[in-house]
Parts: sequence; C-alpha cells; structure tokens
Amino acid sequence: MSGNHGDKKKLFGAYDIRGIYGDGLDEVFARKVGKAYGSYLKPQGGGKVLVGHDARLSSPSLHKAFVEGILASGNDVVDIGLSSTPMAVWHAAHAGMDGGAVITASHLGKAYNGFKLYAAKAKPLGANNGLGEIRKVVEKTVVEDGNSAQTLEPQANAAGKVIPATVTEHYVTSLMEHLKPKRRLKIAIDAGHGAAGPEIIEFAKQAREIVEIITLNAEPDGAFPKRTPNPLDEGSLDELIETVKGGNCDFGVSLDGDADRAVFVDELGNLVPTDLMIGLIGGELIKRHGGGSVVYDLRASRAVPEYIAEAGGTPIRTGVGTNFMMNSIKDNNALFAGELSGHYYYGDMFATDNALRTILEAINVVSGNEAALSSLIQPLCRYALSGEINLKVQEIQSTLQKLETTVTGGTKEHIDGLSINFNEWWFAARGSQTEPVLRLTVGAVSEAILEDRTKQLIEIIQN
Repeated sequence: MSGNHGDKKKLFGAYDIRGIYGDGLDEVFARKVGKAYGSYLKPQGGGKVLVGHDARLSSPSLHKAFVEGILASGNDVVDIGLSSTPMAVWHAAHAGMDGGAVITASHLGKAYNGFKLYAAKAKPLGANNGLGEIRKVVEKTVVEDGNSAQTLEPQANAAGKVIPATVTEHYVTSLMEHLKPKRRLKIAIDAGHGAAGPEIIEFAKQAREIVEIITLNAEPDGAFPKRTPNPLDEGSLDELIETVKGGNCDFGVSLDGDADRAVFVDELGNLVPTDLMIGLIGGELIKRHGGGSVVYDLRASRAVPEYIAEAGGTPIRTGVGTNFMMNSIKDNNALFAGELSGHYYYGDMFATDNALRTILEAINVVSGNEAALSSLIQPLCRYALSGEINLKVQEIQSTLQKLETTVTGGTKEHIDGLSINFNEWWFAARGSQTEPVLRLTVGAVSEAILEDRTKQLIEIIQN
C-alpha cells in the first residue's frame, strides 16, 4: 500500500478513473472511491452492486479495498472476482442490480490500474454524470483523512454483505445464442494473458462442435509476459499472425486487457481496419434484421456509411467514446455501433461494448459466405486512410479554430471537435481528454490526395 496520494484530479478522466498504481491510486484511494460510489448509487445503502477485477497484479488488493468501501456505504456487493469488463457489466445489468464496477486499466500498460463505474442498466458514469460527484466526495475525504489508511465507518444503517458469485459459464451460454455459423471455421483468439482468458476457454469448450478455436495466452497473468494489454501496440499481433498463417485459420482476433476491444487479422495475417469491420458486421446485422441503424464514429472511413446504406440500413455518425456510442444507440434504437479503437457495441446488450459477442458476429459473417475475410472486406477498401495521427499542440480549442478558418469550403460539422467533408477528401480533428494533443484522421479518394492534404493539415496545426 502506498502513502503517496498524488493529484486525484488527474486520476479522474472523462469516462473512468485510471493512473499508475502506487502514485495516488492505491488501496486507501480505492476504499474511498468504493464508499463514494456506493453512496452515489444508494445514499442510504440497501442496494446491490456487482464488482469484478482484471488480471493485473495490483487488482486483487484494490478490489478488496474498493469492496470494503462499498460495504461501508451500506450496500451489498456481488463479488465475481476475475472478470472481463463486458462480462461484469452485462451480468450486473442482466440481473437488475443497482450498479456494476470493474477494477481495470483496460489496454494500458501493466503499471496502471483504475476503475470503470456503472449505474443500473449498464449506464456508464462519466465526468458529467456521476463521476464528477464521486470525485468531489473523494477529494473531500482525502483532505479530511490525509494519507491515513483508517477504516471507513459504515453508515448508520450498518454495513452491507458480500455475495460471492460465479458467472462465466452462464455468460458464455447466454452469448452463444447469437452464434449461428453456416459452415465450420477455424479461428485463433489471443486473450493476451488478460481477464477474458477463462471466458475464451469456456467459449472454446461450448463451441467446439461448430467452431475450431485455437486459444493463445489464455492464462491470466498481470505481468503480461508475451505482449502488452493493447493489441495495437507494435509487435502485439505477431504471435497471432504466425498462428493464423501457420494453422490455416479463417481469421484471428486479439483482445485487450479487459476484453472490451477486439482487433482482427484476416486469413493472410493482415490487420483488418477496425472501421471496416464496423461496416462488415453492421451490414450483416442489417440484413439479418431486415433493416435498422448502425452507429459509427467520426474517424471512420466514408466507406462505412456507404456500405451500411447499401445494405439497406441507416448510418448514424457520432463522436468518439463510450458515452457518445451508448447514447446514440439508445436514442436511435440502433442495432450496433463501433469505434476505430476496436470497441463494438450491441443494442440488445444494454448498448454495451463486447469483444466476445463481436467474435461471434465475425464467425457469422465469414461462415455465411464462401469468400475469405480478406475478400469480404475488399468492397469496403474504397478510400485511402491516414489512421489516427496524434499531434502535440499548445491549446486545443484555438488550434481547432485556426483549422476552421484556414481550411475553406467543404461541409463542416462540430461533433466532438471539427470535421470538414469535401468531394475528394475529408478530415476529423478532436482534442484528447487527457493531454494537449490533437487527434487527426484524414481520408481521400486516392493516396496522392491523402498525402498532400495530410501534409497541408499538419502544417496548419503545427505552425
């Protein structure tokens, strides 16, 4: 346990709490967050909150302290132990609990940890709805208690109780209802020594009659010995690519540390751009339902809304991040949503993101066609794309204003930053929530136009 309490404000982000373990984020802090969160959900106690944790080395002790905090607020805790974020959030919502929380730093390196907090029905708490209030309470208790590790006193109506629960088998069985393969495939899944290992093994067991699954790094290990928790880090996909090519698999998929992201490689071992997977899966779901809406984030290729519309669906463009995605699904009663970062959300799963469900849908898509994944994705490879470029800036808002006044013409949008669309090219620019960085994505009808316009935009931003 660390006594250093760092800057609490920096730990509280737009959508979650995260930081380096031992630098302000420790067991004392976890206990205070737990109590503030429990009191936020049910001020007088008497509620029921599900809590799980990822595979990080610091997670069990943070989990224990966080649970103690919730108990001190008078609420009961359903403790599911090691869990992916999607499994915890789904079960809490499915069982009608007052909230669900996961101790995780998601895709960040092993030194980090954090908390993802949800209200009833899988509603994520962010800076503008709940997390800000929790932060104020935590900051107040930090001032009052200093660095002491004193036990939190239960509220007047007595402390809550812990209810241990095992949900992996039930969760996988529930998701299996969505698996409807037309032919037998062979796939590889890399759990990255993260929290999803046990559910991937359970999935392989339940699906063995209809899908052959090779599992990689399914043993949870918070030291992450084979690769980082982020599947998009350099070298993270190497083992998966080798397995897919060597084993003649139909595709491979890599998960992040808490399994809310999925990254795909095709049968040739090539990375499948995430936004194009949004189009592919979205198109499949539209055909299956005879129409419907699909939400995509503003960084996606223009090919995504085109493909969705061609499949008979309604494409809906929104900002980046969980809140934008989930709200857009709910507001539009959408079937599905996806982000460039590898998050895929489902309307029939409380609008939450779920990597395992995405694997099932990818199996449905590929098995329903004679063609391989590399061929299926080809109709979406219509444009040249930059990917996300991160540029350090002095001040985000003034840089966005400079872009808007300098780049003339086109159709402008102000969803989560600035987007401008021209006939032959487009771009989206938005500020980071955590640092003075502008995130730029550019698309064009040719590589030459892409290169020229990207260079032009970077010059405007940096000069």
